[in-house]
Amino acid sequence: MKPIAVGSEVDSWCTRCRLDLWHKVVAMLNGAPRRVECMTCGSQHNYRKPHGAPPARPGGRAAATPAPGRGGGRAPAAPRVSAGARAEGARVRDWEAKIAGQSLEAFARYGADRRFAQDDLILHAKFGEGFVAQVLEDSKISVMFRDGLKVLAHARG
Repeated sequence: MKPIAVGSEVDSWCTRCRLDLWHKVVAMLNGAPRRVECMTCGSQHNYRKPHGAPPARPGGRAAATPAPGRGGGRAPAAPRVSAGARAEGARVRDWEAKIAGQSLEAFARYGADRRFAQDDLILHAKFGEGFVAQVLEDSKISVMFRDGLKVLAHARG
């Protein structure tokens, strides 16, 4: 197994997404990850062990979890993830699936005077890359960006 270093990718609990996700190590302390950056939402925070990971024993080795029915009692409970966190994770995955691998030429620069259709890719100066989730009215569209859904004007001119 490759030793962990700055720039390595590790599993960590994301405090923003509220899920165990891939993170890039930003800072190390005494050979362990100290700060990480979420590869899904881009937030930086202190490293937190994944909630699905077994607790660490003193000495740095993970504690073995005895199998149920062999004197070990009940199986460890799965981490609870709120419905909102699951929905947010699904929304981010949907956004990534539509945006991932697209070249910049595939995106149309946003302008209120331009007309857009559902599933058009948009590059907005403030919100970044997004896609038209729904055409609401003749002059409004709902666009999904990494940060969430935004209602924007279109076809005004």
